[in-house]
Amino acid sequence: MPELPEVETIRRSLEPHLLGRTIAAAEVRHAHVTGGTARRDFVAAVVQRSVARLWRRGKYMVFDLPAAEGGVLLHMVCHLRMTGRLRYLPPRARWEESPAHTHAVFRLRGGGRLIFHDVRKFGRLLLARAEDLPSLLPSGRDPVLDGLDGRALRQILAARRGCLKALLLRQDLLCGLGNIYADEALHRAGLHPARSAAGLVEADFSRLAVGIVSVLEEALAFRGTTLLDYRSGDGEKGAFAQYLRVYGRCGRPCRTCGASVETIRVAGRTTAFCSRCQRP
Repeated sequence: MPELPEVETIRRSLEPHLLGRTIAAAEVRHAHVTGGTARRDFVAAVVQRSVARLWRRGKYMVFDLPAAEGGVLLHMVCHLRMTGRLRYLPPRARWEESPAHTHAVFRLRGGGRLIFHDVRKFGRLLLARAEDLPSLLPSGRDPVLDGLDGRALRQILAARRGCLKALLLRQDLLCGLGNIYADEALHRAGLHPARSAAGLVEADFSRLAVGIVSVLEEALAFRGTTLLDYRSGDGEKGAFAQYLRVYGRCGRPCRTCGASVETIRVAGRTTAFCSRCQRP
């Protein structure tokens, strides 16, 4: 579930606790978490490395872990998928979540722990060198990092086949959007989610670009959307759920016009929209 605003909120909340800190010890409790890297090799690679930088691309978070004395720079790439969490615990704080869903623990020199917790077990912590990053990170435009306007969006979408909702979910085109913010951006733009990108005009692209950027920035201001599992790196819930206009509101009034919000299946995903604001 964590999309761009949630991952960026986690990054911002973790950064003050982790930058410059050294990983004194690590424990990986489930082999699937580290992908193709054996747990023992993963632990050996990260221990005694410091977090020099913590950054994000789309829904991915990257920890830059330089080696001492000019060794090879490693990146730990985190993808939270549906229910993954990263949580910082200060010294002597208790971790009260289920041990069965706590997949990795990083103990920091000087005290404190970074916990990776994931109920559905789809999240990953992957090690990569610089040359490996392009194959791991999404290639699409990040609307927050790279900016997005109508002209750029037209270049990305105009020649593509398929409906708008499906295209907005493609991380090789635009990275960071998922089901929640794709639905919300399309509602703000007044565009039906099943509409073809081929039929859009310049004004449509401009409205959609504004809708994408505005909903992401507003969600960031409220530290993301908590529906079930999402928490920031400090364990706090996001507050943007109360401002969602259509997502999760099937049968309830559209916040713009008052008509009943409906859902359909688009690109294999349940999709919320207002038939009055977003006419086919």
